[in-house]
Amino acid sequence: MKRLPRLRKWITRNQWPVFIIAMLAVALTFTSISLWLYRVSGAAKLDLSRPGYEKVREAVKDDSDSTKPFPPTGNLDAAAIADFRSRYQTLKTGLDRMNNFDSAVMSDENLGLGAESSVTGPME
Repeated sequence: MKRLPRLRKWITRNQWPVFIIAMLAVALTFTSISLWLYRVSGAAKLDLSRPGYEKVREAVKDDSDSTKPFPPTGNLDAAAIADFRSRYQTLKTGLDRMNNFDSAVMSDENLGLGAESSVTGPME
């Protein structure tokens, strides 16, 4: 029990180093959790920005007009609303056809990635 008052006294004398160490521990903890989630969620398998995927990035082509982003500026008229609704309905229909609990949902074909079939895993 005599250690607790001495610890408090030491912490109050060394507030700045204790604060820095505590913040480094918090940052390390949050970074570890985020990297763990990145791997467990499968996002690491889809990340084409990683080193070793230069050839795969070049092979992925998107010729679909429906995936181009909706313009954030311009006139808001009946034609723009119709265009937005048609894009929305197309994407909604595609998502409704997918089974949420099927592992094939995360396949390259379902995600619209036209990568070469010879590349099946990460290149290290």
